[in-house]
Amino acid sequence: MSWILALPILVPFVTAAALFLLRNRRGSGWISVAGAVVSLVLALALLMAVLDHGVIATQMSAWAAPFGITLVADYLSAAMVLITAIVSLAVAIWAMAEVGQTSARMGWHGLFQTLIGGVTGAFLTGDLFNLYVWFEVLLISSFGLLVISGRKKAIDGAVKYVALNLISTVMFLCAAGLLYGATGTLNMADLRGAVAAHPDQGLMSVIAMMFMFGFGLKAAVFPLFFWLPASYHTPHYAVSAVFAGLLTKVGVYALMRVFTLIFVGDQGWTHEILLWVACLTMLTGVLGAAAQSDFRKILSFHIVSQIGYMVLGLALMTPLALMGAVFYLLHHIIVKGNLFLIAGVSRRLTGSSDLYAIGGLYR
Repeated sequence: MSWILALPILVPFVTAAALFLLRNRRGSGWISVAGAVVSLVLALALLMAVLDHGVIATQMSAWAAPFGITLVADYLSAAMVLITAIVSLAVAIWAMAEVGQTSARMGWHGLFQTLIGGVTGAFLTGDLFNLYVWFEVLLISSFGLLVISGRKKAIDGAVKYVALNLISTVMFLCAAGLLYGATGTLNMADLRGAVAAHPDQGLMSVIAMMFMFGFGLKAAVFPLFFWLPASYHTPHYAVSAVFAGLLTKVGVYALMRVFTLIFVGDQGWTHEILLWVACLTMLTGVLGAAAQSDFRKILSFHIVSQIGYMVLGLALMTPLALMGAVFYLLHHIIVKGNLFLIAGVSRRLTGSSDLYAIGGLYR
């Protein structure tokens, strides 16, 4: 069943290639919508396959694990791929009205589909190095989407976004290199036993903290969240919606994978840190939102606060807490993306996104 794992990743990239080739023609947005529809159908097929057969895994190009590229889908990753496809279709339709011909000619729709391909790949990969690769795809395409409007505010937000995310990426790569040097593998399933059996558990705890820092920065947890409210209010509303729905959740998803599957031997240390981080993230995010008046800035700080709730479920590490975190993760993707699109509607109707300037919106 390798095709059912590969196609949800492949279709967005094929769509992106077609869009880059045809970006000078009118109606390129329809190609993006068509690709999103196909992705949604494939995501539904993947979820049905997982429900029928349980965990599905395959090795690309017949290279055996743990050295080959592993794709794997369980209930969580299949659900995340489906939610990604839903958000992708909604935003692709929205972008038909918001993204103008200038941005379309510069490759907006192609970058958007590349971003969706990167997100999908991150959810389906079975090894840490390829998770790093998909994070790089996310970083490059998201930077392009941030700066494509050419506005000074957008470029300023993009610089802050990329600078801090590069730090995260470097930390992630260093941690992966140390882990490979210590265990000889980066396959997630293989790492569970290799990390537990390693004679130097102190080194494993240090590597775990490096992953926590790298993924925590991408998830925008306290005190590493400042890049998010500085950048999410600057691009097109379609970009804000897909960023709000998906990008930080890839970081949360990575934290969940790493600290429920690989680094489980020192929970008294790692999960206590996650507990404090989660509580402070919840608090600082909502306080930051209370100090804002711009629609998107309020929602951006709310993202930070709500990331704290997801990390809290991981920190508590009980089956019920993890189930609640996963449920909230899936729920938040739909709701937060939708709220940013609603902010775009209010901007379209009133000409502003500042709450003090949009009185009479209901009327």
